Amino acid sequence: MCIRDRLKDVHVDTASNGAEAVGVFSRGHHKIVVMDLSMPVMDGVQAFMEIQRICAEKKWEIPFVIFCTGFAPPETIKKLISEDKKYCLLMKPVTSDKLLEVITSRLNT
Repeated sequence: MCIRDRLKDVHVDTASNGAEAVGVFSRGHHKIVVMDLSMPVMDGVQAFMEIQRICAEKKWEIPFVIFCTGFAPPETIKKLISEDKKYCLLMKPVTSDKLLEVITSRLNT
């Protein structure tokens, strides 16, 4: 069962690359963003920086961001996560149960 089916009362948007994710976010302020650090077109770090810029420009609260990776995360992401518990990093492989747990914990804050 996919995450979307398990979060029936939550609107879920998807994107196939980082640039598309930024476009989707800019059209509808999301509370949570789940993002792979290694995405085509625009990587997760670049997409996150663009989301930060959009939030500042539109005076939106920055969303919870759950970064996912199968590789060592860049120092910028390690620093971000260590400085603000709003963000987290999940190392792949990530089970749907673990992802659901992390998303649900942030929806309830």
